[in-house]
Amino acid sequence: MRATAKLRDLRSVGQLPPRPERGPAPVARALQEPSSRPRSRSPFRLVWLLDSLPMRAARRAIAGALGRLLEFAAYGSIALVIGIASAWYMIEAGTRLTVESIGPWRHWGQAGSVDADPYTRAHFARAGWLPLQASAASYFTATRDSNGEPLYSDCNYILSGASPGARRWTLNAFDLNGALLEAGTSHAIISSDVAIPDPGGGVTISLSQSPKPGNWLATSGASRMQILLTVFGLQQTSAVQSANTKKQSLFRIESAGCS
Repeated sequence: MRATAKLRDLRSVGQLPPRPERGPAPVARALQEPSSRPRSRSPFRLVWLLDSLPMRAARRAIAGALGRLLEFAAYGSIALVIGIASAWYMIEAGTRLTVESIGPWRHWGQAGSVDADPYTRAHFARAGWLPLQASAASYFTATRDSNGEPLYSDCNYILSGASPGARRWTLNAFDLNGALLEAGTSHAIISSDVAIPDPGGGVTISLSQSPKPGNWLATSGASRMQILLTVFGLQQTSAVQSANTKKQSLFRIESAGCS
């Protein structure tokens, strides 16, 4: 019986299915597969191209052009700012070549002249004033008092001094844009025709928003202002060279407080 069982086991072993043949090794298959696929470009090839000699030259040229463009823009902006600022100063304040200073007053000597410099013309054109010929009238403007403080239309001021040595003079108050303060009122202007002289022969004028006794020039608003003194037929040829004009012929401007 045991012999018969062993024979059956051997037969069953002999009837086992044949062992499948082993295919190629995975390593070999992995080595063979890439050969059948298209070769992809390496990302390092673009880096190499950008770092090539022609591309380096092109990058240097572009960087140089951008640098010069930035320098031109920077220098152009600085020159433009300096040009505008200097032109504004020449038009607004003037220089010793165009303006004579007498205390708080500035005299534009070429105003109304056919030979007036462009800054003098621009100064009066900006304010909207049409000056007469220099031989007929002289113009004195003040934007600060005798202590150097700015003039404000909501503050009170006292103008005092001898009457300018001329046939006639007028006094007006304007804002810095040339607009007349208190336009349309009888106190928007005061002149030598109506000014009441002091006992000593001088003139005292009050500038304020509220009425004042005596000579009163009305102001309004609450902004920077300027005073225009127009002198017709000034006896002296140069306001700066004449000691009489310096000391006696122009008013002092003193602050009397703000409302």
